[in-house]
Amino acid sequence: MNKALADKTGSPDQVHCDVVVVSYNQRDRLLACLESAVGTNPKVRLIVIDNASVDDSAQAVAAAYPDATLVTLPENVGFAAAVNQGVAIGVAPHILLLNNDARLDPDALDRMRQALGSQRVAAVGPHLLGPDGQTELSLDRTLSFWSEAHFKVLGALYDSGRGPMAAYVRRLYANSRDVSSLSGACILLRREAFEQVDGFDERFFLYAEDIDLCLRLRQMGWSLRYEAGAVVEHDRGASRATTPMATAVHYRQSQLAFYRKHRNALATQSLRLYLAFRFMIKRLFARGREQRKLADDLLRCTLREPDR
Repeated sequence: MNKALADKTGSPDQVHCDVVVVSYNQRDRLLACLESAVGTNPKVRLIVIDNASVDDSAQAVAAAYPDATLVTLPENVGFAAAVNQGVAIGVAPHILLLNNDARLDPDALDRMRQALGSQRVAAVGPHLLGPDGQTELSLDRTLSFWSEAHFKVLGALYDSGRGPMAAYVRRLYANSRDVSSLSGACILLRREAFEQVDGFDERFFLYAEDIDLCLRLRQMGWSLRYEAGAVVEHDRGASRATTPMATAVHYRQSQLAFYRKHRNALATQSLRLYLAFRFMIKRLFARGREQRKLADDLLRCTLREPDR
C-alpha cells in the first residue's frame, strides 16, 4: 500500500468519521475492506480491532496502514464487545461500523453522511449488494416467529433472482426511507446516539446485536434511515463459511438472548422447546461425528440457563 493512501487515515484533530472494523481470520478481505474505506473520504480514521486472528491479519494491517489504530486482542471477545472497544478509542462525531467482508463504493460514505444530517437520525444504512450484484435483504429485520418465517420465505423465493419476488425486492430497496432496523454489516452511526444507549449489548457474542441496538435507539426517540444511493458490496457469509458449526451455535445463542431481553417468558420458553425438539431430531438423524457434535452443541446452548 502506498504512503499517500495510508495518509488518508487522517489525524485525530481533523477526523470526521471513525471507521471501526472488527476482524477475525479474514486477512485478504480485511485489506480490501480497508482500502475501500480510506478511498471514500480523506478525513476518516481507521480503527481495526483484531479478535485474536491466527492468519497474520494484524501484521498485514500494520504494514499496509501504519497510521491506523490497531488493537490486537488476546482472545476473541465477540463482535459486539470488540466494536465497543473500537468506538471508545475514537472521538469523531460519526462512526462507520464496517464488516471486514464489506467494501464501500467511492461515494457511499459521503451519501450516508448526508443522510445523517437530520438531528434525530441516529443511523444510516446503505444498499448492500452481494458479489453477484443481488440486493441483500438487510432492512426491517427483527427476531420473532413471524418475522423470521417471513424473511425465510422471502429469501427462499428471492434467491432465484427472477420473477415477481425479485421485482418486489427491487422496488422495496429502490428508494431511501425510514426503517425499523439496519444491518451491522455497514452502518453509519451518530456517536451521540450510540453512546446514549451504551453501545452494543455485549451479551450478544455474534448476531442480533444490530437488531437490538436499532430497537433501543428507536425506543429513545431516534430514527433510522436507509440510503438507497449508497452502495456497499458484502460477501455475506464469508466468515460463516470458514466456521459453520461455531456460527450456527452463536446464532442460536443470540436468538435466545434476544428473546429473553425483548420477548415475554411464554415466547422465550416456546422458542426453547421448539429448538430443543428440532435439535434432538437433528441429533437422531445426524450422519457423521461432526453433524452429531453440532447437534449436541446446539442442544446444549438451547437448554443452558443464561448467566445472571
